[in-house]
Amino acid sequence: EAEINEARELYRRVPARGSILYFVVADLGHIDNMYQFSLTYFSMLFNKCIDVSEKSEDLDERLAILLDFITNFVFRNICRGLFQEHKMIFSFLIATSIERASGVITNEEWDFFL
Repeated sequence: EAEINEARELYRRVPARGSILYFVVADLGHIDNMYQFSLTYFSMLFNKCIDVSEKSEDLDERLAILLDFITNFVFRNICRGLFQEHKMIFSFLIATSIERASGVITNEEWDFFL
């Protein structure tokens, strides 16, 4: 069990990215009520990313592949259902949410921007 927990901790960045992306997607409903995406749909997208993304024996490379693939795959699939004028807002929300989670954008900077 300790071995499983240790392996799980190594991959923690991947589900954290999935969580960030899910909440950005869920918030799209505030832009237009038509944008309603279920957790089931998002989970299906996320799991598909894990299955079809490039594999690597090197853990750091695998994590980088997963983070990049999941972000791009979710962006492309959700954008197919967005109006053109909302795609830029969606990409901005993804970028700033990832940067806020990583500490690149501080809460003070975000509050100032808003």
